[in-house]
Amino acid sequence: MSPTPTTLANNAQIRHWSLARSFSIRNLTLGLTIAVVSYLVLVPLFMLLSASVTSTEDKLPFESTVTTLANYAAVFTSPSTLPIFLNTLLFTAGSLAVGLPLAILLAWLLERTAIPARTWIAILIFVPMTIPSLLSAIAWIQLLDPRIGLVNVVLRGVLGMPGDTGPLDIYSLSGMCFVQGLRLVPSAYLMIAASFRAMDPSLEEQSAMAGRNIAQTTMRVTLPIMRPALLAALIYFIIVVIESFDIPGLLGFTARIRVLSTAIYWATHSEVGLPDYGLASALGTIILAAALLLMWLYQRLTAHQERFATITGKGYRPRQVRLGAWTAPAAVFCLLYVLIAVLLPFLMLLWTSVQPFYAPPSAESLARASFEGYTNIWRDGSIVRALWNTALLALVTSAATIVLAVLVSWFVVRRRSKGSWLANYLATVSFLPQCVPSIVIGLAMIFVYVRFPIPIYGTLWIIALAMTTRYLAYSSRATTAALMQVHGELEEASQMSGAPWTRTLRRITMPLLAPAMINVFFWVAVHAMQELSMALMLYNPDTVVVSTMIWSMWQNGKTADAAVLGVILILLSALLLLGGQAVSYLRRSSDA
Repeated sequence: MSPTPTTLANNAQIRHWSLARSFSIRNLTLGLTIAVVSYLVLVPLFMLLSASVTSTEDKLPFESTVTTLANYAAVFTSPSTLPIFLNTLLFTAGSLAVGLPLAILLAWLLERTAIPARTWIAILIFVPMTIPSLLSAIAWIQLLDPRIGLVNVVLRGVLGMPGDTGPLDIYSLSGMCFVQGLRLVPSAYLMIAASFRAMDPSLEEQSAMAGRNIAQTTMRVTLPIMRPALLAALIYFIIVVIESFDIPGLLGFTARIRVLSTAIYWATHSEVGLPDYGLASALGTIILAAALLLMWLYQRLTAHQERFATITGKGYRPRQVRLGAWTAPAAVFCLLYVLIAVLLPFLMLLWTSVQPFYAPPSAESLARASFEGYTNIWRDGSIVRALWNTALLALVTSAATIVLAVLVSWFVVRRRSKGSWLANYLATVSFLPQCVPSIVIGLAMIFVYVRFPIPIYGTLWIIALAMTTRYLAYSSRATTAALMQVHGELEEASQMSGAPWTRTLRRITMPLLAPAMINVFFWVAVHAMQELSMALMLYNPDTVVVSTMIWSMWQNGKTADAAVLGVILILLSALLLLGGQAVSYLRRSSDA
C-alpha cells in the first residue's frame, strides 16, 4: 500500500523538524565548545599577562590594580637574570646535542639498515617513555653521584683513585644535559623514524653508483632530504627542553643551577618571605613568547615538507642499506644505548627500592635487600591517598580531554571545509597550549582561581583543569587526524534518516574514532600520572599525587620510599600503555 500524500507530508515535516532540532543542538554545542576552550586556554594566559604588568608592591598581583612594567625591569636588571638565561641556553643546546644526534643515528640504523634484532631494539627504545623524568633523574643520581654513585664507585676501584669522590659529577650542567638528552631520544626517534622509513632509496643508490661511500651519501643526500623533518624536530624539542622542570629541578637544585622553569617555581615557593608572583609572571611571559615564536617556526616548516617529498607512485622501492663489516658494531651501539638509557636506570631504581637506605650494590648491601618497602608503603595513609588522587586525576583528565578533543575535532573538520572562521578560531586556540610550558600553565591557574569566585583552588579539580588544558592540543590533533579519514556522507545519511546530531555523533562518528580515542585516553592518563610541574604549582597536602609525593620524599631524604613509589608508578604506566594497545588490538580483531 503506497503512502498517502498526507503521510508523506507528515514524514517530511518530521524530518524537517528533526534537522532543525539537530541544527540548533549542534550550534549550541559549538558555542559551548568555543566558550569552554577559550576559557581553559585564553583566560589563564590573559591573567598571566595581566599579572606580569601589575604592581606587586605590598600586594599580590591579583589584588592590585596598578599597571607597571616594574616586573620586567626587575627581571632584566637583576644580576641573577643573565646566569638564568645563559644556563637555559646551555642546558637547551647541550640536551639537544646529546639527544638529537642519538635519535637520528638510531632512526637511520633501525629504519634504513639491515642490522639484526631491529624490531626488538626499536621496542626497547620506547621503554623510557614509561619512566617519568623525575625518576630518571633519581636513577642517574644513584649511578653518577660523585660519592656513592655506582659508576663512580666502580671507577674509583678500577682506577685506584684516592678519596671518596669519583671522576663523574651528575650535579652539573653537563650532567643535566646528559640526562635530559637521553630523555629526548624516544620522542625524537618517533618523529624522525617515519621520515627515514618513507624515503625513496633510489637517490642514495645513485649516490653510491657515483662512487660515494655510506658516510658521504648520508651527509650529502640523506640528511639534506631530511632537513625539514630534522629542523622541525629541533625546534619542537627546543620548546620541550625550555619547559622541562623535573631534571633541572632535581639536579639543578643540588648544583645551584637555575634555568627559567626552576626560577619560576622557586619564585613562587620562596623559603624566605612572600612568593614573588610578579617576577614569576614576567619570567612565564618571556617563556611563553619564546615558545610561541618557536612553535610558529615549527608550523611553517611542517606546512611545507611536501617540497622535499621523494615518494612517488612510480618506482618507489623501500630498501635497506647493507653495512657489511659495520653491522656488528652498529648492533652493539644500539644495544649499548638500550643498556645505558633503559636497563641501568630501571635496575638502579629497583635496587634502591629493596634497600632500607641507599648503598651501592655489594655483598653486604645484597644481604640487606628486602621487599618490605612494597608492603609497608600501603600502611601509610598519605601514600594511599596520593595513589587514589593520582588514579582519580588520570581518569578525570583523560575523560574530560577526550570529550573536548572529539568536539573540537568535529567542528574543525566539518566546519572548516565550509570556510567557517569559527572552525579556524577553534583550531588555533585549541593548539595554543602546545606552546605553553606546563609550569606556566600552573602559574596562570593560580592567578585565575585565587581571584575568581570558583571554589576549586586547593582541590584536585584545579590540577585536572590545568592538565586538561595542557593535553588538549595533542589530543585534538590526534582525533582531528582520525576524523579527516571519515567521510561526512556517513553522518549526513544518518541525519537524513531522522537521527539527531547527538545520536549520529554517538552511534556513527565516535565508534569510527574509537581507535584514536583509546590511544589518546591512555596517552593522557599516563602523562597525567607522571606530570610534576603543574602538580607542584597547584597541590596542597590534601591533593598530593604520586609525582609530588616522590618529589617530597626525595627532598626529605626518603630515598628508598621514593624508589618504591617510583617503581609502582612505572609499572602502572607500562600497564596502562599495554592495556591501551590490547584494547586497540581487540577492537581491530572484532571489527575484522
